[in-house]
Amino acid sequence: MKLHIPTLQNLSPLRRLGVYAAAGALTTLFQLEDRAPLSIAFLCACQDRSAMLAALCGSVAMALPVMDFTPGLRHCGILVLLYSAFSAFRDTKYIRSEYFRPAAAAAVTAVVELAYLLQAGLTAVNLIGYVTYLLLVALATHYLCLMARRRQQGADSAIQALKRRLELSAAAFRDLYNSFSKAPAPRSDENPAVIFDRAAEQICRGCKQCLQCWERDYIDTFNALNDATPAMLRRGKSLAEDYPDHFRDRCLHFPRFLTAVNQELTALLLRRQYSRRLESERQRSRGQYVQLSEFLGQAAQQIQQAVPAFAGGCPCRVGGAWRPKDGETVCGDTISHFETDGGSLCLLISDGMGSGEEAHKESANTARLLEQFLRAGVEPEPALKTINAALSLKSDDTGSFSTIDLLVLDRRQRQAAVWKYGAAPTYIKRHGTVRRLTGSALPAGLQEVQSVPAPLRFPVEPETFLLMVSDGVVDAAEDEWLQNLLAGWEGSDPQRLVSLVMAESRSRVGLRDDSSALCLYLPQATREV
Repeated sequence: MKLHIPTLQNLSPLRRLGVYAAAGALTTLFQLEDRAPLSIAFLCACQDRSAMLAALCGSVAMALPVMDFTPGLRHCGILVLLYSAFSAFRDTKYIRSEYFRPAAAAAVTAVVELAYLLQAGLTAVNLIGYVTYLLLVALATHYLCLMARRRQQGADSAIQALKRRLELSAAAFRDLYNSFSKAPAPRSDENPAVIFDRAAEQICRGCKQCLQCWERDYIDTFNALNDATPAMLRRGKSLAEDYPDHFRDRCLHFPRFLTAVNQELTALLLRRQYSRRLESERQRSRGQYVQLSEFLGQAAQQIQQAVPAFAGGCPCRVGGAWRPKDGETVCGDTISHFETDGGSLCLLISDGMGSGEEAHKESANTARLLEQFLRAGVEPEPALKTINAALSLKSDDTGSFSTIDLLVLDRRQRQAAVWKYGAAPTYIKRHGTVRRLTGSALPAGLQEVQSVPAPLRFPVEPETFLLMVSDGVVDAAEDEWLQNLLAGWEGSDPQRLVSLVMAESRSRVGLRDDSSALCLYLPQATREV
């Protein structure tokens, strides 16, 4: 006996619109800080105007009673603007673009939320929350639009591919959240003694009794200031009566000293308030990753499990090697190569800041998270933007960063693309000709959050070598020896070529830094796979 599962296509038009309205209402219940990104994403994923209008009505009907007035009104404004935008573009070619709906969702949300941001104040805390929310809206819209496109291509294949993507995406966001938990604990509050140190630097340094107060009678001075501290911090202001009589009588510039203390106290309290608000915003931003992971995981559980099909493309071989810096036992570089469900082959080198165990942890974490996103079906640009934004948040705590050198080969189309965040050059060798590709972007974590370096795209042909190296292998300003080595290479084994490059590099530049290399070779194919 076969189990029949009803689909939207089997429902009457009225019931189908009712399902979209109910879905719009339910997605509005999943809120992050009085915002409903899944509701926006679901509206954008609806493919026709009637479904979108039904989702809009359901979302608005749920938002007004369950959300506070101002956030609810702002959310409804975003939905109405998006519905109007998609209606205006419904007969154009842009509506069929893969990136139009996520871009429109992010743009409209950015405009509406910007008014609220300007009203609240352009602080670092508010900007972090603003950027994080736009990323969540764009990513959620991207995923749900993928679901809609896959369903149109065939219900079974859509269910199979999207279940896997949602599960992998949920795991990627979970790992992204877990990576933050490994960051050092937030710094403790600044010692209030700095108030008196700075006040004394301003007032006491030029006083003729400085030596008497701060050296001969240091203990008396220290006790007087220490006794005044509790009342000063509790009140938020330092008063003359907080200090003993002998201290006030002895100080030649006591009124000026008291004024300086209050100025430094105000600055200290503001710094503490800012640090706490910033840490609170970081925690909320981190929590949004795990909440989105839970949403995606719950959605994945509702989809029937199946095994995705894979169609190959041009054959290829990969070789790789790494070695640690002299004096280290662990290499700070991480190399990886893998295939996505869509048939693309990815090669990745990440170089963590510094060398040794800590550098390896940073680069391995970056490489693992990026691989998870790419395997989940996320396009390189949004995946890199997410990783860079996450590393930027983490960099505020640790000061660390990682380079990213990513090569993606579309095996069917024989097209390659390279993205570089602070990475060394990539070399392309075709017969006796060598071409060098370079990038100028900063490492991930230092690059601007919304910025993604432009990819270097090029076609690939059989009997082509693509060599990726870290900066420990060759100096970009003195790489003539490497280009000559590649131009004269006559073999067809990428692993042997990598071994030769690493050996020659060691003889020329030594082990002054961690070194790694990946080489991709496309042999002459006899037939299409």
